[in-house]
Amino acid sequence: MLSAGGDQVGRPGTGRGGHQRRQTSRTQPSVREPGPLPATFISVSFESLGLKKPILKGVRDAGYEQPTEIQQHAIPKVLAGEELIGLGQTGSGKTAAFGLPMLDRLCGGEPGLRGLIIVPTRELCVQVAENLRIYAQHAGLHVCTAFGGIDLSIQESAFKRGLDVLVACPGRLIDHLERRNISLEKVEMVVLDEADRMLDMGFMPQIRRVFLRMPDERQNLLFSATLPKEVEALVEDFLPGAERVQIGRRSESAKTITHRFAAVSVSDKQDALERLLRREDGKVLVFCNKKVGCEKLGNMLKRAGLPADSIHGDKSAEARHACLGAFSRGRTRFLIATDVAGRGIDVDDVELVVNYDFPLALEDYVHRSGRTGRAGKTGRAISFVAPSEKKLYEVVKAHLSGKEVSSAPSAPGRGYGMPKGRAGKTGRKPRRGGGRRAAAGAV
Repeated sequence: MLSAGGDQVGRPGTGRGGHQRRQTSRTQPSVREPGPLPATFISVSFESLGLKKPILKGVRDAGYEQPTEIQQHAIPKVLAGEELIGLGQTGSGKTAAFGLPMLDRLCGGEPGLRGLIIVPTRELCVQVAENLRIYAQHAGLHVCTAFGGIDLSIQESAFKRGLDVLVACPGRLIDHLERRNISLEKVEMVVLDEADRMLDMGFMPQIRRVFLRMPDERQNLLFSATLPKEVEALVEDFLPGAERVQIGRRSESAKTITHRFAAVSVSDKQDALERLLRREDGKVLVFCNKKVGCEKLGNMLKRAGLPADSIHGDKSAEARHACLGAFSRGRTRFLIATDVAGRGIDVDDVELVVNYDFPLALEDYVHRSGRTGRAGKTGRAISFVAPSEKKLYEVVKAHLSGKEVSSAPSAPGRGYGMPKGRAGKTGRKPRRGGGRRAAAGAV
């Protein structure tokens, strides 16, 4: 069993979905040793950051009382016109860190598309826009979305009713630009959100095309939970000399999450998962590496009588939105997801994340586990480790250094509902993938 010590600053309010609630306590930021926070940090309020009154009203409507650490450091810099790379753990409040100063800058200006936020997935697009609409409701600003899976004319009609900020996925953004439904000539500020995932998904050519259509005089921001070293050079092409705000160390997991690993053969994983879920009362998010496996696992759990569903890229936008809504409301308690679809899942009350298939890269592990333990709450992450996945497990184990980590995955035993003596047996030989990039493309 791996225990993550210490606390994390949780994002006030909820996830990007926009449900309102009050923050009742402060926890310690991950970059500091446990102990009292400095008075200068505790005393900071949103009012002291220099935001305009209409934006502050939106902050109150969202239920936010105090800024998180990344918001405290990033918002004044963005308001001052600086270009910024903001790195923080999942759930640290990055959406408000770029959304609030963007809306503040546009507030009171001429109408028209002046703010652009580029995101990797449809779910994330919808959820970022929902939060921005809460922040902007007293500022007279219109926030629209552009993502695939629905008719272009529906989004075009929304643009005509008013468009000040656009939250868009790269492919659909290009579609609208080619049809001249929108123009980027007046864009003053652009944000790359979840930049690591966009780069990994191969969106760099589309992003470069988009940047060429914008004015040279603009403010560029990049926010992400992780920033792998291999993509830093590409990222800094867009933000030369930008200041960096980093909360915690690179690719750090939240300290509110307890990590556990269980040795389970490929042939035993379904049985182990079903028995584990039957012991859970709250919401559980289960990750698979491929779309076909995600769909099959969701169907298997439904046939077993469990309140489960699956979300992945082969489902329509309407189906994915309905699936995510049912999970948020608790009608579906067990959601099976791929990494790409999972990036848009921002539900604060997920109690457990299960890695049914072990993640193919450390950054994916950080993002998956970051779906729980949000907003200062505690969470759990359990990973099934097949014999062929032990090398990946060793990478994650090394990342979680400083915690009590066993030298090899421990067998789940009866606590996971596994038949005694079966853990560790090898089923059929798993098919070898073509490396991370091939696998990432498959989901």
